Amino acid sequence: MSLDAQATIGDESSNLRPQQQTSISIAILGSGGSGVMTAGEMLLEAAGRCGLYGMMTRSSGPQIRGGEAAALLRLSQQPVENHKGRFDILLAIDWLNADRFVGEIILDRQSLVIGDVGSEVPDAITSMGGRMIGLPLTNSAKAVRGGRPNTVALGLLGTAIGLPSAILTDAVQKKLQKLGQDAVAANTAALELGCKLAGGLPEIATLEAQRSAIGGRWSISGNEAAGMGAIRGGIRFVAAYPITPATEILEWLAPALKKVGGVLVQAEDELASINQLIGASYGGTPALTATSGPGLALMTESIGLAVASETPVVVVDVMRGGPSTGIPTKSEQSDLNIALYGLHGDAPHLVLAPVSIGDCLFTTQWASYLAGHFRLRLSCCRISRSARPGQ
Repeated sequence: MSLDAQATIGDESSNLRPQQQTSISIAILGSGGSGVMTAGEMLLEAAGRCGLYGMMTRSSGPQIRGGEAAALLRLSQQPVENHKGRFDILLAIDWLNADRFVGEIILDRQSLVIGDVGSEVPDAITSMGGRMIGLPLTNSAKAVRGGRPNTVALGLLGTAIGLPSAILTDAVQKKLQKLGQDAVAANTAALELGCKLAGGLPEIATLEAQRSAIGGRWSISGNEAAGMGAIRGGIRFVAAYPITPATEILEWLAPALKKVGGVLVQAEDELASINQLIGASYGGTPALTATSGPGLALMTESIGLAVASETPVVVVDVMRGGPSTGIPTKSEQSDLNIALYGLHGDAPHLVLAPVSIGDCLFTTQWASYLAGHFRLRLSCCRISRSARPGQ
């Protein structure tokens, strides 16, 4: 199905007529490099600045670098911990391999599907229903030298759900300031064009900004919360080998540990990292590593040594899908089995699992306390997500 702009643009009966609701779910799709995640993060930032709560999950294809991606958001006036059973809005910067996300993005006849005018919508998307709208996302971005369609999409979505343009502009400037003033100016102009495009949308529900809370909420991912919990729990030595999707914990901890007199070592592999952990902990320094399924499998023998020698260590397992290397960018819960039963012999250990993003902080902090108190190996299993706090 090809999206036609004539059905919406210039039709006065289809102008934006806001009605308020307490929660709205948005999916942003695009190919690798289209800026889907950046747009999602800026929309989440702007919503928080308006006093709203929200969460965003990242969904990517099986590639570590490149490939299709989806930013899945839920914004609300109340704290949220999961997605709804359907999405109110699906915006596609492009439709490359979009059918891979049909199991995650559920639409119905009331959903609004927005794409570039003239683009072909995959049958897997159209078969779910929804109101199909074509808008000139690419041409609007091209009208500004250095402008990008994802920033146009941000202006369109933000305005459509009732976020002030000034807040959206601040989010763009904060996110892109490291790219220089030219990039900020270009994308600010593209944002304004996106805000104007929102006038071509049919009736859509909006969220009322909580004016009393304007000034921002705390934005944190589950990985970052786990890193903060480690610091609060007394962890002062971290050794790890980078692995998706646990690397974010290490990136957060590297500068944070310096501030409290700690050390982070990037080991040559997972075997070296767990053995360095045992050495540090045996010498009296609380130690932690972060990994995923393949790394956890490699560590099992040395974890057995930690148990036998009663040396406390904390292993954070950010779970990914599939056996062995599996699908590194997808997360699921299959690692829980190896965390519970993967050790050989009589190797008592504790396995903790946080129930929310905010709980990642408490659970990791608690894990650090328990490991030291009982002098045993402790595994903290979790799935990485991004969200606003208050959950």
